[in-house]
Amino acid sequence: MSLSVKALNGDTSFLLTFSPPIAPLSSPGLFPGSFTILIDPWLTGPATILSSLFSISEHKCKPCISSLRDLEQEPDIILISQDKPDHLNEQTLRQLPQDCESTILATPTAARKIRSWRYFQPQLVQALPRFDEEDAKSIFRLVLPPFSPRGSCGEVTITWLPAKRDLTGLHHAIGITYRAPCSVLSSHPGRYLDLPMSPPASPGSLRTIVSSPCTIVPSPYNDREKTLSVIYSPHGVPFADVIRSYASSHLVTEAALPLTALLHSFDRVQNPWYLGGNVSAGSPGGLQIARSLYAQTWIGAHDADKNNRGLSVKQIRIGKYTIDEIKKMLADDWGQKGKPYQIEVVTLASGEEHRIEKG
Repeated sequence: MSLSVKALNGDTSFLLTFSPPIAPLSSPGLFPGSFTILIDPWLTGPATILSSLFSISEHKCKPCISSLRDLEQEPDIILISQDKPDHLNEQTLRQLPQDCESTILATPTAARKIRSWRYFQPQLVQALPRFDEEDAKSIFRLVLPPFSPRGSCGEVTITWLPAKRDLTGLHHAIGITYRAPCSVLSSHPGRYLDLPMSPPASPGSLRTIVSSPCTIVPSPYNDREKTLSVIYSPHGVPFADVIRSYASSHLVTEAALPLTALLHSFDRVQNPWYLGGNVSAGSPGGLQIARSLYAQTWIGAHDADKNNRGLSVKQIRIGKYTIDEIKKMLADDWGQKGKPYQIEVVTLASGEEHRIEKG
C-alpha cells in the first residue's frame, strides 16, 4: 500500500494518490481501489486579497501543469482548506468542466464562496463540518467498494480540524485516512480470506487517551488492509488544542498511527499583531505534531518563494529552516527523551513526487 504526494506548484498544491498493495507502480491512481485527492490547486494568475494594494502574490516558478485538464484523470476529491485565493483559486478551479465528476470538499467559508460562483453543480460542492469527537457525522466518510464479493470495503475519511479563536481563519488542519479494499489477492501468501462485504462496526470501547506522544495500538480488525493517514496543515495548528482529540479518537480507532505523512510548513512567518500576527507556525509548530504522531514523513508545504507585494507584507518576518536544521531539531528533541526516532523530511519542487510505502 502506498501514498504518492506530487507538488503541482512547489507551494501548497498537492495531488495525493492512495493505492492498494496490488496496484502496479505504473499509473497506480488508475487501479481499482486507488483514490486521488487534489489539494488547494493554484496554477494560474495572481492571488489577491482585498486588493492589489493590500496583498498580491504570484508564483516565481511555474507550476508543472498549466491547467487542471492536464491531469491524467479527474481527482476523486478536490479539497479546499480555506477561502484565501492562494488556496481557493477561482481561475484555476474554473479550468474544470462544469459537469466534472469530482466532489469538491471545502471548509464552510470556502464552500459558500464556490457556490456563489454558480459554476459547478450545487451537489458537487460540500462543506466540511467542524470535528466533534462525540459526533460521528463530523467526519466525512466515503466507502470504497471491494474488488470481489469475498472482499471487504475500503474507506476514505476527511476531517476538518480548525483552531479555536482563530480570527485570521488560517490555522487549521485537514485529517485524511485511507484504507484500501481488501481481497484474496491482497491477503498474506498461502492464506485464503473469506471476508465479509464490509468491516464490522467499530467497537465503542476502543479509545486511547493521547498524552504526548500518542499511544499506538494494533488494528481492531485483522481481516482488512492497514490505514494510511495524512495531516495537512500548511499554516500550522496547535496540537494540544486541535489534533490531540482527533488522534486519540479517530486515528487510534482506525489504527492509522503512526502518521504516514505530515504536510506542514517549514518556515515560520510572522506579521505584527494588527496585521494578523502569526501567518505560519513553521517548524516549531510542525515539530510537535510530527513527534506526537510518530510521523513517517514530513513534507514541506507553503514555503515557496513567491512575489509578494502590498501593505500586508511590508512588515512580515520569515524565519527559514533547512532540512538539516529540522532533522537536528527532531534528533535533539528525541535524544533528550532517550528514544530513537527517525523521520523522513522532504521538500518538493514543482512537478516532483514522493512515494511512501507502508507494508
